[in-house]
Amino acid sequence: MSLAHSPAAGYNSPVPPVSQTIRIKVLLFGRLKELTGHGEDSAEIADAATIEQLFALYAARHPELAKYRTSVVASRNQEFAAWDTPLRSGDEVAFLPPVSGG
Repeated sequence: MSLAHSPAAGYNSPVPPVSQTIRIKVLLFGRLKELTGHGEDSAEIADAATIEQLFALYAARHPELAKYRTSVVASRNQEFAAWDTPLRSGDEVAFLPPVSGG
C-alpha cells in the first residue's frame, strides 16, 4: 500500500471560505427603543455586512421597525453613516428615529 498522495484522495482541494461573523454594539433611540424593548443590544452579523443589513436583521425580529426605515438615520462609531457602510468587529451602530418638537 502506497502512502503517496493521489489526486483522487482530495488532499489540498479547495475549501470554500468560511463566513466570519462579527459582533456589533447596537443602540436604539426613541420609538425604536420602545418597539424593541431595549435601548442597547449586541448583534452577530456577517463580516462586512452593511448598516442596512443590520437594520433588516432587527426589522425581521421586530416587524414594526420596517415602517420607520425611510425616516431613520444611522450612525457608526458616533458619526452619521450611509446605509451601505460596511461594518467591522467592535463597531457601534445607533439608529435614530425622526425627532419632532419645536
